[in-house]
Amino acid sequence: MYKVILLTGAPGTGKTTLRGALAQRIDKLHTFDYGELLLSGKEAAGVKLRYEDLREKSEAVISPADVGTADDRVVAEVSRLRSSNHVIIDSHALTREAFGFRAIPYSLVHLDRLNLDAIIVLRCDPDVLILRVQGDRGGRRELTVELAREIQILQESLSLTYAVACACPLYVIDTTNSTTTDVLQTGIELLVKVGIQVR
Repeated sequence: MYKVILLTGAPGTGKTTLRGALAQRIDKLHTFDYGELLLSGKEAAGVKLRYEDLREKSEAVISPADVGTADDRVVAEVSRLRSSNHVIIDSHALTREAFGFRAIPYSLVHLDRLNLDAIIVLRCDPDVLILRVQGDRGGRRELTVELAREIQILQESLSLTYAVACACPLYVIDTTNSTTTDVLQTGIELLVKVGIQVR
């Protein structure tokens, strides 16, 4: 039976790296990157944005309706794919804004239709997360230790709400002192627990 996994966590914790590594190890896997979905949705509406624009301007360029459209698209695709593919959704509903934070979470209807099998959250020590973001800004806003801690707590809290709504397990992987290989191995072990065969 094919599984649907939400991969989430604050920017800089290693989601994209883990998703890419898992894609090379799991047969019949389809992945969704919300940043790419939002960019393609805006482009279809005649608005050309860069990935950096999503991070720098976030609320100014992406509306709740834009996110809702991406959610609708993912839910419809997951419904179609889940009979033939595992699915990993790489997303974080919480964004850092000039005024603080904004969350545009899945609705209960969307969660019911997604029927997540597991949630994996990546986290990192705030001091290390700040260094990672400074090393690869890519439009990300400046972080303080307190902001880095807060965004992770909020993202983990939202993920726990999703897990309760879907009655699925939630796993938090601390990437602070782990190599990419270590994080991949932990991710593989967790996916095997939920029934995904990994090469």
